[in-house]
Amino acid sequence: MQYSAWLRQLEEGQVAPVVLLNGPDTFLVEEAVSRLTRVVCPDPALLAMSREVLETREVGAEGIVRAAETLPWGAPRRLVIVRGVETLGPKQAEPLIEYLRAPNPSTVLALTVLLPIVASHWIAKAVSAASPVPSVVELPQLTGRALAAWLRARASGEGFELSDEAAQLLITLVGDEPAALAGEVVKAAIGGGAANRHVGVAEVRAVVGEHRTREVFELTRAVEQKDAGMALPLLERLLAGGEEPLRILAILSGQARRPPSLTAPVRLARCWEAERRLKLGGPPRPELVLLVADLCRA
Repeated sequence: MQYSAWLRQLEEGQVAPVVLLNGPDTFLVEEAVSRLTRVVCPDPALLAMSREVLETREVGAEGIVRAAETLPWGAPRRLVIVRGVETLGPKQAEPLIEYLRAPNPSTVLALTVLLPIVASHWIAKAVSAASPVPSVVELPQLTGRALAAWLRARASGEGFELSDEAAQLLITLVGDEPAALAGEVVKAAIGGGAANRHVGVAEVRAVVGEHRTREVFELTRAVEQKDAGMALPLLERLLAGGEEPLRILAILSGQARRPPSLTAPVRLARCWEAERRLKLGGPPRPELVLLVADLCRA
């Protein structure tokens, strides 16, 4: 089941007694757990008694089953969240497999798995055979338009209106890490005023300065460590965010002067050459990409 379809079921109060949340992004999995918690355990005062979080390596299959079979107190249902169940072998998992054939209707058992689960894995077989029909929720690695759509939907759920242009700009500037993007939406909204609920390009650009400062530092560190794989994407994000090419060049030139070494004159001369080319009208992006690549090799 796709995540969006499962969320619609949650909004309607439909929750299966067994839920498998499977996806590679820890933040998305934890967000899904939070949404599930709000539906199954709506009263914060009863949360400590109605929700239990277990680590499989600590309790084993028997401990999971004991928790799932415990009757609720003061609430109609209990929520048991289990991490790391994929570490169990089929033999170790037998008590859990047996439980899944007839799960406790007053417990929602949520299994969170970050690794891909193939159809032949015991988890896939056991959960698919759970009675009644379980929820097997796929949380994909979000990229591109799907990531922007998720970000806008999440912002809407938090009470913010995020424009598509602002979402795309945030992804360009911040990267594709959902946790970081979610945090920046809130920062951009607050930057527009305490009562502001709209996040557009202007609000995003207002928080870009902080990102630029951090990413400029990360760029210089990556160049110093000769890590082109990290330096070049940072350069791309800085340029996409509107950072002045000559300012980037000035920072790289300053870095080339600081550490005394046999390669310092060569690195500085390469910066001067790039500056000359830029001032003669050379295209900024290719010139800076070549410069950073050369500095990482020097």
